[in-house]
Amino acid sequence: MSCRFPVVALVVALAASPLGGAATDGDFEKQIEAAIHREIVLGDLAGAMEQYRAILAEPGVTRPVAARALLETGECLERLGKGKEAYNTYLRVVGEYGDQAAIVSRARTRLNTWSGPRNLKFEEGVPGKVPPGWVVPSFPKDANYVAELVLDGCRSRSGCAVVTAPVNVPGMDGNLMQQFGAAAYRGKTVRLRAWLRLDQFFAVAPGGVLRIPDPKDRDSGQLWLRVERGNRRTGFAGNLEQPVRSSDWTRGEVTGAIDDDAQFISFGVTSIGGGRVWIDDVSFEIVNR
Repeated sequence: MSCRFPVVALVVALAASPLGGAATDGDFEKQIEAAIHREIVLGDLAGAMEQYRAILAEPGVTRPVAARALLETGECLERLGKGKEAYNTYLRVVGEYGDQAAIVSRARTRLNTWSGPRNLKFEEGVPGKVPPGWVVPSFPKDANYVAELVLDGCRSRSGCAVVTAPVNVPGMDGNLMQQFGAAAYRGKTVRLRAWLRLDQFFAVAPGGVLRIPDPKDRDSGQLWLRVERGNRRTGFAGNLEQPVRSSDWTRGEVTGAIDDDAQFISFGVTSIGGGRVWIDDVSFEIVNR
């Protein structure tokens, strides 16, 4: 995610001045810093988005503050895995706030990442953190407990990622994914490949609590590919025929045709159960033109 303006830890959300008059520029700044604090420090994306939207609805909100609020809303949506909504929000920033050069530049940077997959070889990022270009949907506060970049134990020399499911994730599933615009792939057949392996592992929650898997559980890793068409229709959707359950590196592949009206492509790896799934050397390519 792109760098942000400085975040203050003061949580203030005043909608009006102490005398009950119209909100001032300083009040708006305090409100947006409070919302950013809620987003970044507390990890409450839904609550932060409510605050951003409230700021946008305020009478007299200044254009710099409104542009920041809209951009931050888009970044919240992206971190929640709501790619289409995020993309459209960035388009609004560019289209409606052209006079806010710094904010528009950040929005364009986010839009540029939607042209195709990124960081498939895990060459970017900080060990122990979610790799850049990849997201953990729905659980951004605990994202680094679900997926992290690692440099040791990989099949390749550049790096790889490990995906697990903390005890506070419903369904005992952890997910690491990417989503991007489908325009360049419409009407073509694409192939997603990756090397996967599974560690039997007791998953650890943020508080250090261990989840002991049931011996009857079938821990596994699943590679998947999805297409979203216009009007919220589902296009191609495919998984590995056999989920990975081996501790040996196993090459997985999903191939599918991209619909002519496809809007977004998503792919990723899911850790099912109490194991840890390793993913390395991902590729995404067109196999017919």
